[in-house]
Amino acid sequence: MQVIFGPMFSGKTTELMRRLKRYQISLHKCLVIKYAKDTRYEENDIATHDKQMLPAVATMVLADLKEKSKHYNVIGIDEGQFFPDTVEFCESMANSGKVVVVAALDGTYQRQGFGDILQLVPLAESVVKLTAVCMICYGDAAYTKRTSKETAVEVIGGSEMYIATCRKCYYQVSTPQKRPAPTSPLNIIQESMENCNGTTHIKRRCIEVPEDDIAEKENISEMASSA
Repeated sequence: MQVIFGPMFSGKTTELMRRLKRYQISLHKCLVIKYAKDTRYEENDIATHDKQMLPAVATMVLADLKEKSKHYNVIGIDEGQFFPDTVEFCESMANSGKVVVVAALDGTYQRQGFGDILQLVPLAESVVKLTAVCMICYGDAAYTKRTSKETAVEVIGGSEMYIATCRKCYYQVSTPQKRPAPTSPLNIIQESMENCNGTTHIKRRCIEVPEDDIAEKENISEMASSA
């Protein structure tokens, strides 16, 4: 049994798909299962946030697919935290000799264990927790924070109601808007070149500036604006 934990936007489904495709290349028969209420992108596929998809069977209860699973030797489950019988089903499938790969949120938006999903930890041979990028400070994000008003634990949604955060940003009382990502040296050169091309009789050359050299960045901005 393999378990892939992490907050939203950490690439859990992407990693699940990568592993399942590897098994498919190795000629294993793979049954891919998705939560029936999760129709954000497709009704019959598991899908990443950037719209990579893999055909799947939708269900509300995993036990309903127990008979079907007999014809497969690899079982992949996306959004495992939503099913009421994930732990029992996965243990049963693993004990019958099948490879089981589960992708799931480990915690709710309140940083509490999501249902009984954490009971998979002592049962699994492999457990990983992925991190996302904090959508406020751009550091490593281990948590999911809800930005909408709903209070129920199970509220399916995307970036319109959830963000990934680090520890510090999670505890902010209000959720600020994402600050602009740092401008890379390449962007600075491109911006300077655009200004140069759009201005007559300009005689300055564009300079590549390290990201941490704030003073030089400001100087370049002033030079461009005064041209």
